[in-house]
Amino acid sequence: MGFYQPLFTVSVDHMYFSDGLWKGLDFVPNPGTSKLTECANVLLRQTANGIGVFYDEDKARALRLYADKKGRLRFSFKVYAKDRSFANYTGLTVQKEGAVLRFDNRGEEPEAGIIRLSKEDFVSGKDFKNISALIAKGMLCESDKRVPPDFVVNICIKPGSDNGLAARHYGIKFGARQSYWQYYLLGNMNRSNLSIVDLDNRVTFEFRDEVLLGNRRAKVFRSKQLIPVLEESNYRFQLREQGAGAEKVLIKRLPVASEAGFGMEMIDRKPEIVSESYINF
Repeated sequence: MGFYQPLFTVSVDHMYFSDGLWKGLDFVPNPGTSKLTECANVLLRQTANGIGVFYDEDKARALRLYADKKGRLRFSFKVYAKDRSFANYTGLTVQKEGAVLRFDNRGEEPEAGIIRLSKEDFVSGKDFKNISALIAKGMLCESDKRVPPDFVVNICIKPGSDNGLAARHYGIKFGARQSYWQYYLLGNMNRSNLSIVDLDNRVTFEFRDEVLLGNRRAKVFRSKQLIPVLEESNYRFQLREQGAGAEKVLIKRLPVASEAGFGMEMIDRKPEIVSESYINF
């Protein structure tokens, strides 16, 4: 047995997380991939945010024996997120019925750098594929219709020469969900001229209305712009009151939105996701 060399790696980034890494993903090889790794002495190793595939350099030439009719080694993985609430903080088109996200490395590949597997810079609705089509290609099975994986990764390597085994690095990048941020201010309703101010001048808030929450009234402020919901947000919002000739800071730092407080409202005649926060002042 020789030394193991990297054949390829797949890394998954997610802009919600402070370090940009989507950890806690389980890459499950399909039956064809499991057979290939066993017969060709290939190793699979989970990484912090993906998977690495390694081959025995003494058996590099023998790998070609396990290629398909087009001379390619095919590796397919079903991927499951351990955090089942990930949809709350992932910015993605609503999942299409009977479809699943599929990423592959078809097309020309650069000699260096991370090779993007999604159709666009970030995962989008263009990356969905019909589940029945993936079953027909052997990437999924019929039971996956009932409980589909969160996404599928398919990598084809063509070892046409010794150089054909040069390591490749593939990347998938998910964006963070963006929403309108809405604050419900519960407190002294006699206060007037309230405002929410962004200390970095990136976001503008507007007063929307007064509403009744149970037996308490609340003033409602909502952002005019969509704001990303992040694990560690750097937005700095203050609650202020305009007084006689001076502005008073009532709350120096309002809490930022979390992935647990989403609602839905019609904005400009479209249903939009709203992050709701309730503040006593």
